[in-house]
Amino acid sequence: MGIERVVTDDMIFDVADRLAASGEKVTNRAIWSAIGGGSMTTISQALRRWKESQVLQVAQPVERAPLPTAIIDVLHGAAAQLWDAALAETKSELDQLALATNARVAEAQSERDDTLAELQTTAEELEQVKAERDSALADADDKAQQLAAGANEIARLQAELNAQTLATANATHRAETAEAARAELQARVEQLTSLLTGEQAARHQAETDANALRATVSKQTAELEAGERRIADIEASAAAHAQATANEITAIRADRQEMREMLKTLVDKISLAPALAEPEAVDKEALEWLSHTSREDVNFKHHLETANAATLRAALKDEGLAKTKRTKIEAMLRKKEQEQK
Repeated sequence: MGIERVVTDDMIFDVADRLAASGEKVTNRAIWSAIGGGSMTTISQALRRWKESQVLQVAQPVERAPLPTAIIDVLHGAAAQLWDAALAETKSELDQLALATNARVAEAQSERDDTLAELQTTAEELEQVKAERDSALADADDKAQQLAAGANEIARLQAELNAQTLATANATHRAETAEAARAELQARVEQLTSLLTGEQAARHQAETDANALRATVSKQTAELEAGERRIADIEASAAAHAQATANEITAIRADRQEMREMLKTLVDKISLAPALAEPEAVDKEALEWLSHTSREDVNFKHHLETANAATLRAALKDEGLAKTKRTKIEAMLRKKEQEQK
């Protein structure tokens, strides 16, 4: 806030004299502008004193000694004429003074009106400032409430963020645990693949043994059917020779039970033989091409056609496999499984 300029009556009187001499209208605003600032109240009071000092004063007549009678008589006619002229001149001066006074009164009234207008404007501006202040205070209260609500919202969001951070940490831990399990499972798969690779040589032998077991089963089945027919014949004649043939029938039934057990053992061995045969081995080279080349690459297309079902299944285990490649590999796997059926 700037410091208000200090003004004196002499400064105001000087400016008022200059304005009046130049024929300009002497007002509070004109003096304030000429001085370059100051209190409007101080200027108004000093200007009123200046105007009061400008009131025209009629000079008091000088007291004279009585004239001689002769001179009075001689000068009576001239005096009367002079008096009439003086009265006329005085009346003219009084009229001019009245006009000047009326003009000054009108000017004072105009300045008063201007001052009242300025005061009214100032009052309106003060009312506006007050309204703006009240509005600003209301806005400040609203903003304070909004800030309080925002602080509560921030606290709530911070709590949610902390909860999400904890959940993320737990999920990360679970993901790391799952990754470790996946790595362990992958190592186990590779170990089993290695074991299966070592058993490829036994597959052919297992198939040969299975064929031999099938032949044995067929032979034992024929013998079993013959024994059952024999038992049927014996049982047909058992009514006549029940006591004599009881021991023989018992022995035959025991033989039949033994043959059934042998047959079951052979059947179990036959069903176990395919399990002993090694499944298809994963072609690691083909798996590498399927996993790391574009589906448009000629090597991808070649290995997609030539890879076995085990290799295609291993490729589908890759979680990062592109969707289009996965679709092609799944289609080829279904085709190969249908061909094997």
